[in-house]
Amino acid sequence: MTKINPAFFYLVTAAVLWGAVVPIMKITLKEIPIFSLIFLRMGFASILLLPFVYKKLKVEKSDWKNIFLAAFFGTNLNLAFFFFGLEHTQAINASVILATAPVFTLAFAHFILKEKFSLKLILGASLSFIGTIIIVGIPAIHLSLLSTLGNIALVASSLAWVGHEFYAKKILIKYDPLVVSFYTMSIGAVIFSPVAASELLTNSAWFSHISISGLLGLLYGIFFASFIGYSLWQKGLASLPASEASFVFYLLPLFGIIFSIILLHEKFNPILIVGSILILAGIILAEYHRKTHPLPNNHH
Repeated sequence: MTKINPAFFYLVTAAVLWGAVVPIMKITLKEIPIFSLIFLRMGFASILLLPFVYKKLKVEKSDWKNIFLAAFFGTNLNLAFFFFGLEHTQAINASVILATAPVFTLAFAHFILKEKFSLKLILGASLSFIGTIIIVGIPAIHLSLLSTLGNIALVASSLAWVGHEFYAKKILIKYDPLVVSFYTMSIGAVIFSPVAASELLTNSAWFSHISISGLLGLLYGIFFASFIGYSLWQKGLASLPASEASFVFYLLPLFGIIFSIILLHEKFNPILIVGSILILAGIILAEYHRKTHPLPNNHH
């Protein structure tokens, strides 16, 4: 019996953890400003990761550019656009739009990274995307300026993640995935530290009046979404082509709906089962693509 690539376990676990981010961060953003939330999440998560990587942090001078760009796209651009979009549009819109990341990645991986398409990969992408649309439904169209900007920001967040995967793949060939995670989070925190300090100076009330739910949301963001989620994602990305790794993003809206039912007490919709089957079918086809199109020896 063939074994499933452990990389998929890492990626799926990250997807489960990130799936809860939409309902949890929707609540947390009501109490913590955007850039302060990103700074605290990434700053504390990188501190937690430091004991595991401090002996491996030496980086060749020629690789700093790719490390910086991986961090900038993966933390600063991705999360800034994500939180802005989540703050100004409906969570259901966020689930649909973020599911476009694998489509962007598939095209980018083919034309830029020269990864090969296959019928299984294309069919898997189609099934997973249809399943995602079935689960979350067609988002309501809002005519307000802020809602429109929120939707555009979520598209930009997906594109930023594609940029992160591109630069991360370059450095994952040479460096430990945990080292890449550490630099992604720590550099992102440093870049946003001045803006976070400004938010605290202009509106210190959020810090002094944060509730238990806001604190729990922040802790979830630090420990699970950042410290564990980013580390597992980099481990999985190191072992798979970007086009295949991105397929797991289709699981995010699935788990987002599940956690919304649990945390926000939304009603269960039987159509969730149909969408789930299509998403899983797409993931399985992507796994078969991996087995029939193995990576070259110069990749991890």
